[in-house]
Amino acid sequence: MDNKKLMGFLAPLFLGLLLAAMDVAALDLAQAKSSGLVGEQMNGFLGLVKPDAPADVKALVLDINAQRQVEYQRIAAKNGASAEDVARLTAQKVIGQTASGQFVETASGWQKR
Repeated sequence: MDNKKLMGFLAPLFLGLLLAAMDVAALDLAQAKSSGLVGEQMNGFLGLVKPDAPADVKALVLDINAQRQVEYQRIAAKNGASAEDVARLTAQKVIGQTASGQFVETASGWQKR
């Protein structure tokens, strides 16, 4: 599947990921991101910027990542793509829209926007 067609499916995915995060605990995720504990990774999943983050933040990251994985697999199966490709393309979009002051993963490590 070409990237243009796949990108057309990413807008609903992005919205779905945001809604899934809200279902889990939007305020907690927003706080974790704004405090620099959590950031968006290049693989399409959340990552711990600070490995010593509190247990509830680690649990939040695991829960949201599990929901993302299910959604990536669903979209991949529907479109004949791999879940990894869907996740990678989603990461590009999400990282590009990350708010100032939050962390994103780059090839050289975590970077504050």
